[in-house]
Amino acid sequence: MPLVPQQFATLEAYSSVTGQDRNSVLVDYGIFRSVPQLDARNANALQRIYRAEDFDFRLTEGSAAVDRGVRIPNVTDDFSGDAPDLGALKHGAELPHYGPRPL
Repeated sequence: MPLVPQQFATLEAYSSVTGQDRNSVLVDYGIFRSVPQLDARNANALQRIYRAEDFDFRLTEGSAAVDRGVRIPNVTDDFSGDAPDLGALKHGAELPHYGPRPL
């Protein structure tokens, strides 16, 4: 019997029917302070070289990714809030500095 594709209105509906993604969090570009959404249909924009300093991947206050992670011993021990944040940059923390530092 062939599989029939199904569509779901929400992540919660999908999870309840399939049993999958029960711990997933639905996010979009709005969780970041300044990361413009790219249009995958615009090949010229996708092929541009972007400047890293034009983007701010820190989480916005109250976004769905704040306090939604899981504590992993020896990895996320220093989180603040109710739980670790999703993503590489902690909400409210200083940005990490990569590369040479002035003397």
